[in-house]
Amino acid sequence: MSTPERQERLARVRLARLAELGTLLAGFAHEVRNPLSTIGLNLQLVLEDCKEPETAREKRIQKRLTTVDGEVRRLQSILEEFLSFARAPEPRLKPVDLHARLQAMVDFHSLALQERGVALRFYPGANIGLLQADWDHLQAAFVNLVRNAGDATPPNGEVLVSTQREGEDVLVRVTDTGSGIPTELQSRIFDPYFSTKKTGTGLGLPTVRRVVEEHGGSLTFTSEPGKGTQFSVRLPGLFDGGSARGGKS
Repeated sequence: MSTPERQERLARVRLARLAELGTLLAGFAHEVRNPLSTIGLNLQLVLEDCKEPETAREKRIQKRLTTVDGEVRRLQSILEEFLSFARAPEPRLKPVDLHARLQAMVDFHSLALQERGVALRFYPGANIGLLQADWDHLQAAFVNLVRNAGDATPPNGEVLVSTQREGEDVLVRVTDTGSGIPTELQSRIFDPYFSTKKTGTGLGLPTVRRVVEEHGGSLTFTSEPGKGTQFSVRLPGLFDGGSARGGKS
């Protein structure tokens, strides 16, 4: 067997093992989810019984049970995001009016950010038209970026969602005026389970990137500590005769 053939065979074996490992991990996470849910439910019932502690001992027990309950909830969140990441179905592409969908998303989430003193604004570019996309998947990715931007932005700041046509591609940018990502952490933000949030699972941005790449696009970012962060989603556009088409899907 020649060296190229041997390398190709080894590559196939490694890919098969990785696929098998992914299946095993997804199955393991699924099996763990049910008993963990039972633990969480019973903890809630016990906490109901300890709702009004009277003695110092009862107060200590309540505090410890609350801590355990918080950790169980965190594990449940990690499991759900892992299963979503590992078992996401293939995107079903169809023409989507990007501006109409982004405007609806911004309108829906602007109130929650406004209550925290953060403005959410949408700046549509010209000649965008339709995209071939699975909007359920893509919307979840954009919502993740908007929520991250909102979490990073202090009161009186703003989060901007904008679009721009660049050749045959469409750029969707989510920009915040937050504190930015520390330089030493920027190379790690797409690593699974790495998060700068205390309650983060570390699967949000890897999932966003996977969704974007499944649409034939790419996800990049720039961040300047003390000034803010901008994520750029590049997607292939769907145009008719070089001009944007209207309509909604």
